Amino acid sequence: MFLNHCHVFPHGAFPDQPELGTLPELARFMEQTGIERTLAIAPFWGPRSAELLAGEEINAWLYRHLQDYTNIGGLVTVSPKDPQACALVEEYVGKGFLGIKTHPPVMDFRIDDRACDDMYALAAELGVFVLFHTGVHGGRLEDYQPLLVDNIVHRHPRLKVIIEHMGVSDGVGRGFFDQAMAVIYNHGSHWTDGGVYAGLTGLAKPQHRQLVADAIAEAGAERAIFGLDWPHMQGHTRAIARYEAEIAVVRSIGLSERQEQMVFGGTLEEATRR
Repeated sequence: MFLNHCHVFPHGAFPDQPELGTLPELARFMEQTGIERTLAIAPFWGPRSAELLAGEEINAWLYRHLQDYTNIGGLVTVSPKDPQACALVEEYVGKGFLGIKTHPPVMDFRIDDRACDDMYALAAELGVFVLFHTGVHGGRLEDYQPLLVDNIVHRHPRLKVIIEHMGVSDGVGRGFFDQAMAVIYNHGSHWTDGGVYAGLTGLAKPQHRQLVADAIAEAGAERAIFGLDWPHMQGHTRAIARYEAEIAVVRSIGLSERQEQMVFGGTLEEATRR
């Protein structure tokens, strides 16, 4: 298995659980669950992350610490509007990072803002995906609704995009799920060779089982990527239990062996190939 979306933090970022989100804990989680490879996200949040980083740039911190973990890859974590965005993407993709993680409501940008185009153009040129958090997460909803991805892919047709969470949050019904599916359909194999992917991170809950089934059926397993949203905020044992429950939800919808192989790593392997 090669799975997406692991948030990692310096030791002590969460004072009540100092091991929470650390790379040694992620390695332990992977060993216990049999996950071969994951992609890690730099610590752009966390109660004490900034204090513990002591001014070190978050991607530099991640790169430095990943040297001891050859089975954990990195994602460049940056706002597309950051004046240093292109420089950071060029530097860390050059050092082996495999994609770009963005979070519009936390990073305070609109997905299709023209000010983001330089970074999107660079990502397309380098052949790396841009992942957008689209689950409801505060901020102004119109700034990160999945439909906006259609605008940027029309401007940058070679850009690979993961619509993470498919516009859905745990307790928000369908959220923007139908928008996400429309964009994937519009930029899938039906009319173009575009690379817009269904990011299933956080979607495989029992209440969203039908959405998981619809996403894989309509996007195709070759456009669906399972992610962990690790760590669980209540610790290692709960992270294991959540992972097992989410795997069970995906496997309950009757995928073929090949479809499972794609959702649980094959598609991510293709999306990270340059």
